[in-house]
Amino acid sequence: MERTLRLRKGVNRFIQLADDSDEVPNLQGKTYGVFKLSAAEWTKLELMCDVLQVYSKFNDFSNAIQSGLDNLHKWYHKIDEIDIYFICLALDPNYKVAYVKSKWERDDFNAGMKCLKNVVSPCLPYVWLQVC
Repeated sequence: MERTLRLRKGVNRFIQLADDSDEVPNLQGKTYGVFKLSAAEWTKLELMCDVLQVYSKFNDFSNAIQSGLDNLHKWYHKIDEIDIYFICLALDPNYKVAYVKSKWERDDFNAGMKCLKNVVSPCLPYVWLQVC
């Protein structure tokens, strides 16, 4: 498309002369003149070219963003596989249980609390009372 726009004058000239030339094959049931673009059509073609270039640039960013989201999703779900993440958040004085309770889904929070209770309460019963 970009090449056609760069060669606009040549394309227009070819369309004007092709029907009268013996060197250019004849079209069946049509003339080359029906392919002539008006000034408005050339402008639309330029706009389409600009839009496609923007889309192409966006598509590069889109792929990078999607890769980042996939990576984030992968590591976010690692929390589900290892109980220590919840335990660390619950015992960290900066977060404690209130943060996790307000930010996590109820089922995930309840599963984490169950794990925390199973790990901590047999060893340190007084710590369990402070966490809850």
